[in-house]
Amino acid sequence: MRSESSEMPANIHCPSSVRYLVDGVHSSHPKFCDVISADLPDHVYFLKVFLTMLRALNVVVVLSALAAPLCSQDVLAQDAESQDSASKVKGEKPVRALLVTGGCCHDYARQKLILSRGISARANVVWTVAHQGGTTTNTPIPLYDDPNWSDGFDIVVHNECFSDVKEKDFVENIVKPHREGLPAVLIHCSMHCYRTGDNQWFDFVGMQSPGHGPHYSYTVDNVKADHPIMKDFGKTFIAPKGELYHSIKLFDTATALGQAKRQSDNNPQTCVWTNQYEKGRVFATTIGHYNETMVEPKYLDMVTRGILWACNKDIEASFTPTTEKIDEEIRALVTVAVNQTAPQTIAGNCCGGDNLAYKKPVTSKSFQAGNERHQLTDGLLNTRWCASGSQVDEWVTVDLEQPQHVKEFRIHWEKGGGIAYRYVVETSADNKNWNQIVDESKNTKPGKIRLHKVDAPDARYLRTTFLGASNGLWGSIWELEVSAGELPKLPKSVTDSGGVAAGISDVQAPDGFTVALFGAPPDVNYPVCLAAAATGEVFVGVDEQGSLGKEAGRGKVLRCIDTDGDGQADRINTFATMDHPRGLFYDNGSLWVLHPPFLTVYHDDDLDGTADRHDTLITGISTDEVNKRGADHTTNGIRMGIDGWIYIAVGDFGFSEAKGTDGTVLSRRGGGIVRVRPDGTEMEIHNWGQRNILDVCIDPYMNVFTRDNTNDGGGWDIRLSHLLQSGEYGYPSLYLNFTEESMPPLADYGGGSGCGAMFLHDLRWPEQFSNTLYTCDWGTSNVYRHNLPANGATFDPHQEVFLKIPRPTDIDVDGSGRMYVSSWKNGKFAYDGPNVGFVAQITPIDFTPKPFPDLNAASDAELLSHLSSPSAVYRQHSQLAIVRRGVSEDRSAGLLKVAADQDEPLYGRAAAIYTLKQLAGEASNDLLLGLLKDADVREFALRALTDRKSGLDKLPLEPFIAALKDENPRVRGQALICLGRIGRSDAGEAIIPLTARASYQPKPTAEPLYKQADPGRVIPHLAVRALQNSNSVAACLKALEGPHSAGALWALKYMHNEEAVSGLITALSSVRNSETRQEILTALIRLYFREGDYSDASWWGTRPDRTGPYYDRKTWEQSERIAAVVKKYLEQTNKKTLELAGQQLAAHKVEIAGLPTAATVRKAEPEMAIEIAKADPNDPNLIANLAPEIATYRALNTEGDVKRGEPLFKRQACIACHTTANGQTPKGPHLVDIGKRYKKAELVESILKPAAKIAQGFDTYLFAMETGKVITGFVSGESADEVQVRQANGVSQTLKKSEIELRQKKTESMMPNGIANNLTPEQLADLIAYLQSLK
Repeated sequence: MRSESSEMPANIHCPSSVRYLVDGVHSSHPKFCDVISADLPDHVYFLKVFLTMLRALNVVVVLSALAAPLCSQDVLAQDAESQDSASKVKGEKPVRALLVTGGCCHDYARQKLILSRGISARANVVWTVAHQGGTTTNTPIPLYDDPNWSDGFDIVVHNECFSDVKEKDFVENIVKPHREGLPAVLIHCSMHCYRTGDNQWFDFVGMQSPGHGPHYSYTVDNVKADHPIMKDFGKTFIAPKGELYHSIKLFDTATALGQAKRQSDNNPQTCVWTNQYEKGRVFATTIGHYNETMVEPKYLDMVTRGILWACNKDIEASFTPTTEKIDEEIRALVTVAVNQTAPQTIAGNCCGGDNLAYKKPVTSKSFQAGNERHQLTDGLLNTRWCASGSQVDEWVTVDLEQPQHVKEFRIHWEKGGGIAYRYVVETSADNKNWNQIVDESKNTKPGKIRLHKVDAPDARYLRTTFLGASNGLWGSIWELEVSAGELPKLPKSVTDSGGVAAGISDVQAPDGFTVALFGAPPDVNYPVCLAAAATGEVFVGVDEQGSLGKEAGRGKVLRCIDTDGDGQADRINTFATMDHPRGLFYDNGSLWVLHPPFLTVYHDDDLDGTADRHDTLITGISTDEVNKRGADHTTNGIRMGIDGWIYIAVGDFGFSEAKGTDGTVLSRRGGGIVRVRPDGTEMEIHNWGQRNILDVCIDPYMNVFTRDNTNDGGGWDIRLSHLLQSGEYGYPSLYLNFTEESMPPLADYGGGSGCGAMFLHDLRWPEQFSNTLYTCDWGTSNVYRHNLPANGATFDPHQEVFLKIPRPTDIDVDGSGRMYVSSWKNGKFAYDGPNVGFVAQITPIDFTPKPFPDLNAASDAELLSHLSSPSAVYRQHSQLAIVRRGVSEDRSAGLLKVAADQDEPLYGRAAAIYTLKQLAGEASNDLLLGLLKDADVREFALRALTDRKSGLDKLPLEPFIAALKDENPRVRGQALICLGRIGRSDAGEAIIPLTARASYQPKPTAEPLYKQADPGRVIPHLAVRALQNSNSVAACLKALEGPHSAGALWALKYMHNEEAVSGLITALSSVRNSETRQEILTALIRLYFREGDYSDASWWGTRPDRTGPYYDRKTWEQSERIAAVVKKYLEQTNKKTLELAGQQLAAHKVEIAGLPTAATVRKAEPEMAIEIAKADPNDPNLIANLAPEIATYRALNTEGDVKRGEPLFKRQACIACHTTANGQTPKGPHLVDIGKRYKKAELVESILKPAAKIAQGFDTYLFAMETGKVITGFVSGESADEVQVRQANGVSQTLKKSEIELRQKKTESMMPNGIANNLTPEQLADLIAYLQSLK
């Protein structure tokens, strides 16, 4: 294992790239400071150096606070980070606070922001917000229906108003945890809630009030200045706006801290106090009706100190005064725009809030269907108003509904990129008499966003008249903003080019779910993968190179935290940097990162949010194709199973020399799953024969699933698969022509592009969503939900859309039940500007995420109880915590107790079994053997027994052989896998009967077979793999004349050894059944070749040879012997046998002198060269004679006709290089589902600008031959010996690899320029309509 110090990257919020390192001292290489910017104030600079020196000397230092924020941008987040840094120096953990809000009569939507952000700016407090109950007074909110509603929180801040909820049992559930010691803060109306007719609530509050007086500004007197809460409060505080509650009784358990005088009689009323509610501390204040009062710094200081006091914290050590800048930021929340139906408004869509035009009525001279009038003022930058055509003098008018003195307005025209719009703007008080305030009728200055400062009093109506644009574009406006003062600055995500900013409107979730924009550009962009820590931090893998970029230095992992509970990350920093992050897993300060060709674990030793060092666990877990081509087919996502293995999704780059920390070396061409222990040891193949999987999904019972990618028309489409250990799934050499030898898919879903995925097991979610496989499809812009019913040893398929989200890339869930999904919105295959992607948070409505417990502080008993948690995240990380503590008799006994307890949930028992195996290793085998008596857990005990290779030779065979007859097919399947891992050939005779298909699971009749689910093939396939892996040659040869000869021969086809060949040769002469002899002959033909070693790391491309059964056919030491026997046998056989043998020789591509190689020879269809139709130079409507922008605009704004488009597809020679239906011989980019994968604008661009976006996998290559000839084209097929190249004229040519001197990738597209020049834009729209119909 190699350990290295990690680079400390810049904090993403700091524009001045302020960088510092305080944890860079290692005993092996002392260094006092890596990068300390001169931008730092002197006292902070020397403090950092001093801290580092002390740490090098192992001196423990405690400081009260760091002095100043390090950056000015995003002050709230920066100050929170400073707080976090200070707390970490002291070793403090954040206060985990629950804010309960909602109900009558208050602006809770903004107050939750004011309280959470204002308090977190002063102390290390992390929030969960439960905003429930609408605006009623009588709603028993669902939060309190849970008897354990407060579990995990350090304090609850009550800011709710439900005075008419009077059910005593309900109220008892609220106050019980507080009475038992949970601290509380009560704000304003919360002390007036839950009026049960007695003192049930008031005993908790410590004060009783009949109600409040009128609304007025009042002065609060500090009556206990020596109390820690009131220190620095001053003698008085003026509440600028408020309503003073009247206090009729202060309970004996309460202490008054502040009073204000009642307006009617100047009688002092207690308005700030503390209460001792049995074991629980309570701080309370009736101040806080109005936002204007709540944002006052002195008020927030007081509430923050009240929280710290209630939590029994050292207030002076834990409290940090805010800056004036922070106070101003908090004051701005008084009127901040909020979305009442979603936690986060659209990032970048900054056209709501104080915009006077927001949601106001709109009229216009005309509009285009789908781009309606109201979209001009809907606040969204992804909807627009557009005139009905290219005509000028098109006007659009906004009614501000009352006269305004307009000082600024901003127009967001549709197009940038050098387009100059001409227009005038007028205002009117009555919609009749108009005053011109802007004249841009002769404008030549390009600009998409135009800001105008004006002085227009008495303006109720604002009319914009479009007078034309360069390149003849139509009148079309995304949004109009109007202000009586200054409009806010636009965020970078809007002003940057590269597409419409990310927003909540991009995500469509099912009813009952809330979506928040967790992270967006520029702070979070290019998110290719993510991992949610159990404790709520979200690690986002950023790869600006995309899938095909090769520029180094564009990869990193961000750490994102939402401290104020609003669903949006407010602390974002770079955790570590690396190229091509593709898969992440986090636990206890360590982040495993798959960044091909490496698997690395990064350690955050001091838990400050940045990696301090890293260990390389695997090298070479990909090939040099990552550097030559990009990362699109490389190793990808990782998941940790409850068995403690890290499972790696391997794309079909494969790897030629993957090396683990224990020296294990693997080499394998193609794709599948590799697994490895968390320390980089025991690396092994789990299953193989997949194309380009990007993630691994694992359920609580160790069922593994993937969503694979299409091979562009070759028949291997989006496949949902259940992956069983040892399984061979058939790509590319078996699925097409040797289908029954490969594992079947659960389903084939046609075109798309599978990406990240996960199995969610969190029973706190709604039932139909809580125990479900979720898969992202980049091509269809959907996240799918799969509730898979069991069927024998596998499952039946199910798929429905869960989320609609642009280009989803990954998905995960944290320990509190919050789901995160990353999007590649606006992105392409390489870097394309900063405005790419976002991360969304999805939670069920009225779902309150509870803090994840500190597992390191938990007792063994608590960890054991978490193994039966309804959350898989709890189980996973509790298991890891148990394993970290090491083996002991008590822990093993505790795990065995859970595993054997039939009252425990089955998923908990499975978790205990796998934990026991990890903890005790071989010493657990006797305990696990005992658990085989329990039918419910037999499958898991079998798997755990053979999970590690060490000790397999000591296991008895009898329990595994007995399990082959178990009534549960899942147990039978697992027993076969186990026997294959044990590898003893004396189990062969017991295995062979299972190679036969069960009569109740017939072979599918639908065609093609390789696309069909086939549960009946699973057990036979596993049996054959077990025979192969145990080298049960003798048992197979013995079975050749029995009822299971087919299964025996199936297994013998994979046994490349002298014993198998000799036995088959003998059987060829001794077996009496002629059909069996024919199959023996086929087995010998199969064994003539073996698959070549993957030593040169040469990738087979996106369209490898599919004919099978081998890709790289190599002879071996028995090949000549096999050839001689086959030839001699066929010289003496009959015509029918000779014909059948010829078919098999052809199918296996075996050429033996004097023998036929094919029964028939199929003639290739002649190919016609593409001819580009000439365009009439005198026709002004042809694309050849139009500016590209005009042609594009007209095509996009014309509704095409599918029937007119289909003959154009053939006439324009598109058919020469494209296939449009499954089963056609692959040529070029497969278009069968192009309508699902690409939008209209993308299709237009691909035709008019072929080089702008080359279809993935269809890059242009130059081939220089030994003869001096040069061939240019894209690769349409490839074997180990030949390459099929389709040239620019549409004609293909086959090249011998041995004759190629140079193979060089080119940047230009092979799609001919001008292929649509002879069409009008309207005809192009017809062609596009046809393409969009291909779904």
